[in-house]
Amino acid sequence: MAHQKWIPALLLTVAVACATNPATGRSNFNTMSEANEVALGKEADAQVRKEMGVYDDAAWQAYVSRVGLALAKKSHRPALPWTFAVVDAPAVNAFALPGGYIYVTRGILPFLRNEAELANVLGHEIAHVTARHGAQAYSKQQAAGLFVGLGRIFAPDRYQGLLGAAEGGLGLLFLKHGRDAEREADQFGVGYAASAGWDPAGMNGMLATLGRLSEASGSRRGVPNFLSTHPAPEDRIEELRATVAAAAGPGSRTTNAAEFNRRLDGLVFGDSREQGMVRGRAFVHPILKFSLQFPEGWEIANGAEQVLAQPQGEAQFGMVLQVVADASRPPAEVAQAVMAESKMVARSGGNTTINGLRAFVGTFSGESQVVNAAFIASGGQTYLLAGIATEAAFNSAQRAFADTIGSFRPLSQQEADAIQPDRIDSYTVRSGDTWASIAQNTSKGAIGGPSLAVMNNASSETRPAVGAQIRVVVRR
Repeated sequence: MAHQKWIPALLLTVAVACATNPATGRSNFNTMSEANEVALGKEADAQVRKEMGVYDDAAWQAYVSRVGLALAKKSHRPALPWTFAVVDAPAVNAFALPGGYIYVTRGILPFLRNEAELANVLGHEIAHVTARHGAQAYSKQQAAGLFVGLGRIFAPDRYQGLLGAAEGGLGLLFLKHGRDAEREADQFGVGYAASAGWDPAGMNGMLATLGRLSEASGSRRGVPNFLSTHPAPEDRIEELRATVAAAAGPGSRTTNAAEFNRRLDGLVFGDSREQGMVRGRAFVHPILKFSLQFPEGWEIANGAEQVLAQPQGEAQFGMVLQVVADASRPPAEVAQAVMAESKMVARSGGNTTINGLRAFVGTFSGESQVVNAAFIASGGQTYLLAGIATEAAFNSAQRAFADTIGSFRPLSQQEADAIQPDRIDSYTVRSGDTWASIAQNTSKGAIGGPSLAVMNNASSETRPAVGAQIRVVVRR
């Protein structure tokens, strides 16, 4: 009886594993039915929206959905429950989940020149779904017995033993596609865009812009994540040349540049109020109403779940900030539970106040780390602000840790209301302007001259034309 149940199950597995790809017509290894693919994407979509956040702008959400749905209708799988969203992330990126869940980041939008480039980005991600690239990658991981789902997204490895990292369905986003899959997504994406009426040259325009942006980025905060998971833009442009030429025609010339530029006015650039903002060496959170100051010259990385900071080029110590509990329990009790779970042993510590806030500050030892940790109750949350160092580096880093911990303070409602995000605006170029001077005068360092030039489809080696209307980032 057991064998009679097992054999049909095996045959079903083999049939699914050798399913015909709906986009390519080829037989691919895939252990997922379409229903399972959609269910997997739906579950991960909820986690993406929770962990990354959705950009709070109904007009942008509706616009991207309208463009995306028009493309999806021209795809090889129009009946999927397609959804499109702008996620509230400053990174330059776009990605897809199995089952028809497509995302662009808020951060990629200012670097697209027109609607045709947006359509080609969305077309590329739709193609990953229609060709079942994500489902195939997931199937291969499962078949190899590898764990998929919980992705170590943010914290460097040396911090994970103590604190872990933001985890969840985002692991699906980082299943890398091979070069053949990316080439297929480019080819199909161009075809979808052209079939829906958009200029297929938007794909090469977008790739060229992202390539120049990668060269222009002077710090890790500006590096476009899209390029870290995709082949080199120049290679892709060359491979697409014939495809773009063949797809171009009288019915596929729409760019809608004027409308796209109009929509960009007021778009949040960089960090948002909802996720907190880096301002020089400070991290401020106007929604949770607190601020702190990291040491001069430290690099600060703001993630969805954690803030990390460390001196440039320093691998021996750094600091992390995250919420670890609500404020219903005393900070000392939270500290004991968190550090015990992390297998850290207390050297010293005690209750204190930090700028009027209840806190526990202590020093703890682990297998290869020493931690100066503050557990601070503020606004209904308990925050962990911890300096983490090797044993050899701890003494030299201790003063920086203590100064940063001591800088944590609550914000008044008036202070919080005054903190506003950087936004995209238009600017008329004046005589004597350079890309560097415009960037400094309008954004106060939020974007560099080279990246601002790329945003305007120009080279930083040239001067912007006097009288031209350009995109700028404004910090007020």
